[in-house]
Amino acid sequence: MLTKSFYALKRQASAGVDGVTWKEYESLLPARIPKLHREIHTGAHRALPSWRVFIPKADGRQRPLGIASVEDKVVQQAVNTVLSAIYEEGSLGFSYGFRQGRGQHDALDALTEAIRWRMVNWILDADIQSFFDELDHDWTMRFLEHRVADRRTLQLILRWLKAGVIENGKRLPSLKGTPQGAVVTPLTQKVMLAASPAWR
Repeated sequence: MLTKSFYALKRQASAGVDGVTWKEYESLLPARIPKLHREIHTGAHRALPSWRVFIPKADGRQRPLGIASVEDKVVQQAVNTVLSAIYEEGSLGFSYGFRQGRGQHDALDALTEAIRWRMVNWILDADIQSFFDELDHDWTMRFLEHRVADRRTLQLILRWLKAGVIENGKRLPSLKGTPQGAVVTPLTQKVMLAASPAWR
């Protein structure tokens, strides 16, 4: 699973705070994967902080992105694959957010069909402001614990949430939120959507 997760990553993505690129990590893969597997199972794996970069938004503001190390991305991808299968079972047919094989175009197609063939009186378009920036760590973990019993998995996710970011050469703690751009980010949103039927 870890090897497969590595090859699922974008090969040209920027390096994290350790400076290791996808290509450099590939050369270490045969020796590193067994050690990484052992670290995960013994609870010795430690998440590195994300490298914070800013990209411009259409409205002139800056969107903060967090670039995780390749190794953290590998483990996040593996955990995301396993937990996506768990949360997929509880997802409703009209839910399109962060699901494999579904996207915004599928949601728009479904909405078009609904408008065409059913009586529709109103459409609500809503956005949760600064969702990823304001995500409460304690509530996220409580929601996860409803479906996930494995303490190692829960500990990994908590470490990612608390790993912090490196910005302008300084490490900043993570008291809330999750860095956008990380593999674990869609997982946290999927957990919150599955936990709250009102958000579906």
